[in-house]
Amino acid sequence: MRRWILAALLSTTCLCTPSQAKAGPIAPFLQGIWVGLTTGVGAAAGIGGAFATGMSAGAWLVGGTFLSRIVVSVGLSLLSQALMPKPKMPPPPEIMTNYAQDVAFVEWAYGRVRKGGPMALSAYSAVPVVNPGGSDAKGKRHYGVLIACHSTRGPVVHYLDKREVELDAGGFVTTDPIRWPEGSHPGVWHGQVRPYTGQPGQAADPVWQAAFPEVGASDNFAGLSYAGLYAARCATELFSQIYSNGREWAYAPVWDGCDTVYDPRTDSTDWTDNAALIIADIATRIYGKQVDWAEVAAEADICDQPVTNRDGGTQKRWTINTVIRADMTWEQARAHLQMCCDAWFYERSDGKLGFKVGDYQEPDLILTAADFVSLTVKHKATDPDAVGSYALRYVEPARDWNEEVSGAVIVNPDPTAPRAEEECFGIDSHNQAWRVIRRWAATAQPEWSITGTLKYIGRQVMGRRFVRIQHAELGLDCRCEVGLLARNGGSHTWQIQAVSVEPEDFTPDALALEPPRTLRASVAEDGTVPAPASLSGQVVEGTGGVALIDWTWPAQTEDLRQQLRVRSPDAGLPDWQIVDIPGGQGNLLSSGLIDGAEYEAQLRNRTNAGRLSVWVPEAPVVVQAVANTDPPPAVEDFAATVAGSTVVVGWTAPNSPRYVAARIYRAAGAGAVFGDASVVRLEFGAASLADSWTDPGPGVGAHRYWIEPINGSGIGGPVSGPQTITLI
Repeated sequence: MRRWILAALLSTTCLCTPSQAKAGPIAPFLQGIWVGLTTGVGAAAGIGGAFATGMSAGAWLVGGTFLSRIVVSVGLSLLSQALMPKPKMPPPPEIMTNYAQDVAFVEWAYGRVRKGGPMALSAYSAVPVVNPGGSDAKGKRHYGVLIACHSTRGPVVHYLDKREVELDAGGFVTTDPIRWPEGSHPGVWHGQVRPYTGQPGQAADPVWQAAFPEVGASDNFAGLSYAGLYAARCATELFSQIYSNGREWAYAPVWDGCDTVYDPRTDSTDWTDNAALIIADIATRIYGKQVDWAEVAAEADICDQPVTNRDGGTQKRWTINTVIRADMTWEQARAHLQMCCDAWFYERSDGKLGFKVGDYQEPDLILTAADFVSLTVKHKATDPDAVGSYALRYVEPARDWNEEVSGAVIVNPDPTAPRAEEECFGIDSHNQAWRVIRRWAATAQPEWSITGTLKYIGRQVMGRRFVRIQHAELGLDCRCEVGLLARNGGSHTWQIQAVSVEPEDFTPDALALEPPRTLRASVAEDGTVPAPASLSGQVVEGTGGVALIDWTWPAQTEDLRQQLRVRSPDAGLPDWQIVDIPGGQGNLLSSGLIDGAEYEAQLRNRTNAGRLSVWVPEAPVVVQAVANTDPPPAVEDFAATVAGSTVVVGWTAPNSPRYVAARIYRAAGAGAVFGDASVVRLEFGAASLADSWTDPGPGVGAHRYWIEPINGSGIGGPVSGPQTITLI
């Protein structure tokens, strides 16, 4: 490293010392909460304090003038060289959470963001709700999520937990399994989302009004963007599929934020993701700054310029999609906005806030050795501990608006060199993230770093992002970006920190230079739980008059448990009864059955995590319960005789306690066989006794008869016959 010190550096402190200030927009926000709750929703309704107070705000800091009393301009190099604190914004998973607390910081949403928010209500009710299937009286957990403290354009994509869902016109979730497939299970509809965007005339949520008498028409959350939801109870076997986290879903939609951002080019307000317009809105609306709207218009035009990305497509040059919280100081918000679009901030001569988005302008001011009281120049040199590559964490819409890492900007090809990862979650495109981190790398390791004390000419540097610095003795002649300019109190001198830049730093060729996105292999995951191959059921014999069915299936892997469901309309059990089976079993014995009733059964596998296979077989196995499986012996003395136009069938019952009755079969024709016959009589009688039955009118012609003894469960013994007769 080479260093030249041309004069003693005048000692001065260039710290950003923010002073406290009160945020103007907070008061109307709080008023909107309290005016919206004039009915006094109370704990008796089961409504928690989060609904009663909504979001509030604590003390927060903003700069007294711009950054402090003396600092008048600041650039990206101050952050990249760790001369100012880097912005620390909540990562996407934290932004997407729903949390219940009585006091929460106000949040402003700009551009397109995926976010959750504090709970506005959480209460249970069984009041019926009319859904597309009719009136639904299932118990429901009603809750609300506050998205922003202002009006917005509204939701773009809805997420319940990590699942992207579709809604119908009434807000009812139509995505399986939350909307269980029609006909496969009662209670098809389980969720509803009702978004509100804080527009004038916003009415109170009608579902909450119907469910909770304490919620009145004035409880309308005027001016706030939020969503009302409910999660309905479901059948036990569906719970793990519908509610994968074991409770109501976390709501974190993709939402188009503030729709009242002023655009001086059209003298109108609307939604936008234009970086310059958003910076101006945040500075004026939240932090009470003043801006020059003509300058804002010029910067907005730069932001809308199309740039080419690695894929050959075009996109806007600079956008911002972010969330600002009321606990952020102006310095924190400014540093975050600065990283989003390579912005440069300064204090204008008229006292207003000035800023420039990332764009190069050829310097029109030259500083020479005569303009400096003192000057320190550092030339870039090889440092074994220097960072070798830089990458930026940003928000990637293709990953459900989750965090992603940009391709690396390599400044030292040595693979052992350290890697630095910065973060900026107000960026949602790889190309913009790459352009920002490329500039970050250039300012972190510039060709020349210059620090010095300027004479009164420092006043001319105000408002200039770029200057040219020449020093004949050192042979120095370079374009520089002003990283920091500050007035030294009590004197007419100025402190300056600058780094050398090249025009191409601001217009890199993405087709040639933009690195590929982080490779994330897409692996086809089969989360299907394997179903048992088969299920069978057999009546258990020799039970002494007790009806039992043994259900059996092939052995399953040890990580699976089984569930058997059984029903029997014959036995008065029309609904499925589900039985959880301990691990390692290959059968289940059903007892307490009704003799002669038919029982249907299906089987499925279940993982330890509660995931389920399909029921098998598709058509249930049907088995008739039998209490007595031992048939009686054959009857004796079986005969059939003609008596006029009738036939008398006679027999002697077997000497067996298993005998209960006899089935008598008849078929027409002298050559008929047993397979042609049908039952014409079930005659009950006692064992060992002679019995008979008269067939009243079989008709003219030949007829054949058979007889079968049965036990109490209808199990038949040996068939006797045939006996043939002819009626004339």
